Amino acid sequence: MHPYDGMMGLEMLKIERVKWHGKCSRHPMFDPEADGIGAIKGGCPRCLALQAIFESHRQTLHLMSAIEPNQRTGHSAPGPDRQQDLFASLPSPESGKA
Repeated sequence: MHPYDGMMGLEMLKIERVKWHGKCSRHPMFDPEADGIGAIKGGCPRCLALQAIFESHRQTLHLMSAIEPNQRTGHSAPGPDRQQDLFASLPSPESGKA
């Protein structure tokens, strides 16, 4: 049994976009993506926290793409045109009524 099977009321999880730039005050050049955990000097707790945040973010994106891979692009095939044609019942200018 899946742990979320009993949560029938949960239909959608809304995740907002977050833009955040974090830097260690002691090691401002540390970049978790480029440098990795091996570049953390002296077990700096701020750099370790930045690395943990980066890894959690990467894992979250991976899990989201595994569930809905098509939603990451933001583009989808256009659906059918459901707009009513308001001028369909009027005669066209080409019909010769001048």
